[in-house]
Formats: sequence, C-alpha cells, structure tokens
Amino acid sequence: MSETPIVITGVGPVTPVGTGRDELAAALDEGLEPVELGQIRLEDHLAAGKTYLDPNSELALVSAALALEDARLEITDANAPSVGLSFGTHLGNVTTVESYCRMLREQGVKLASPLLFIHAYPNTSVSLTAMEFGLGGTSFNFNSGRWCGLQALACAVDELQSGEMSVMLAGSADTYTQTTRPLAVDAPFSAAATVVLERADAAAGRGARALATVAGCGVAASPGDALARALAQASLDETDVDWLLSDALEDAAARTDDRTHSTRLARLVGDSGAATAMTGVVLAALVLGEGKLPAGLGLAALPRTAVIVSADDAGAAAVVLRTLVN
Repeated sequence: MSETPIVITGVGPVTPVGTGRDELAAALDEGLEPVELGQIRLEDHLAAGKTYLDPNSELALVSAALALEDARLEITDANAPSVGLSFGTHLGNVTTVESYCRMLREQGVKLASPLLFIHAYPNTSVSLTAMEFGLGGTSFNFNSGRWCGLQALACAVDELQSGEMSVMLAGSADTYTQTTRPLAVDAPFSAAATVVLERADAAAGRGARALATVAGCGVAASPGDALARALAQASLDETDVDWLLSDALEDAAARTDDRTHSTRLARLVGDSGAATAMTGVVLAALVLGEGKLPAGLGLAALPRTAVIVSADDAGAAAVVLRTLVN
C-alpha cells in the first residue's frame, strides 16, 4: 500500500456470533453459530443515559465503545481533533423511519414527534457516535450498498495514509425489520462491527496491541474487480490469498487461487447487511492476530493473508488483511 502500514488495534463486534472481543474469540474456538442479538444494556457501555435511540444507533454506539476499549484508546482534548470516524449503513435507521411514517399516517404532521424525525436520518448513527465519544476529526457516512462498511474502512485508511488523522474508527451497522426483511421475520439478524485503525508507528509509540495490517483496499463495480484492486494495492496476487471471506452475490472465489479457502459470510455469521462484511474483518483480524486456528471453518492451517469481499448489484469493495508476523 505505502511505506506507512495501517494496523487494526481494536475491535468492537456486536454480532449474531458474539459481542465483544473475548466472546467472539471464544466462539471462534468453539464454532460459530449465529443467533439473534439479545437486549443490549446501554448503561454497560455508555457514560450517559439516552432518552431515545434507534436500534441501529444503539448498535453503532456500543460497537464503537467496545472497539475503543479493546484498543485501550482514551479520547482526550489533546488527541480528539486527530481521531475520526468512517461509518457505513446500508439501510440506515429504518426502525425509526417506519415509526415516524406510521405516526404521520395515524396522527398527522402536526402531532408527529420531532424527536423521531431527527433520529431517522441515515447519518444519525455516525453523528451520535462522534458526539458521544468526543471524536473531533473527520467523520464520513456511507450508504452505497451492503458493501459500504468496507468502503468506509477504505476511506478511513486513506485518511490515515494522507496524514489527515492519526486514528480512525471504521465500522458499520444494520438492523433488519419486518418490512426490510419480510421473508425472514423470525430471524431478523442485526449487527454492528467497528475497528480502530492507526498508523503502525503511532500504534507502537503508544504501546498498542496490533492485530493485523490493512494491506490493501479496493472499490469497484464488481467483486472480482474490487478484489483485483485491493490485491494490487497490497502488491499481492491471487496466489497470496490464504482465506477469502465473501459476502458477494457474484462469487469472488473465481479470482483466487485453487488453494485459497473460501468462507460464505452470510452463512457463517448471519445476514446483517453492511455489518456482515465488517464482521468478517473482525473475524479475520482475530484469527490473524491471535494465531489460533478457528474451529469448524475448514482452514487447514493458519492464514497469513485474508481478503474480505462484499458486493451487491450496485457495486463492490474488498479489503486485504495480513498477519504482522513475517
């Protein structure tokens, strides 16, 4: 990518296969089995109580809190201007949108709650997250497709490479409702996954524990092209990919070597929109960083290079992660 490596120093999964680093790492040892998320206790993660939050915003806030805690990163007045956020959500705060539209129909415009309205924007979650944790740096919101979590990560890497920011949080969240997922009402998977990204030299300077290097990113019209761009940026080719984690309608495995182990993310962790691929990023970072062969995934040996690909009819994105051990 460049002479300045970007590393993952913290993970914040709130997913159907585990919440928090320790729970997800344990699930990797025991075998992943997605289940619907239970009730989230915001008071366990946030400093102040909230009057109302869309479920998607709840997920985003808790995920960011877990990632910052895992990275052992404290936001202060001194570093806040150089800590930014890049976030993706395919569907946005659809629960609040549906509630507000129902209120409009039943009660009329004058009686519709303005509180609900301000929580209905697709960028509400990223705004609340930046304010909650005092992130004074650049903030980005992506709603481009189910691959927008990986797009957000690629944007965060660009901010670090350019020197604009010293730390970036990159993540995604999505929440399915009965309307947005009518064929799976009994299993409405929702999730969020956030990672803390830093330049390797800065992370080492503060004594951070890095899990993996983000070696390359690619955004394109198709998963194959996104994968090719990410590998080119990482100065790798298809024979270097040990593990492909795919959340793509078109099978990106056609662009990898026969020895590459492929994992279908939606089957492994549950379909959670843009958070599906970002959950894959967290899984791959844990496997690469902790050096433990996960149970039940069919990997014959520990991977050194993992690629996460996500796509839909609108486009695609790919991220290459590499182990820190040469």
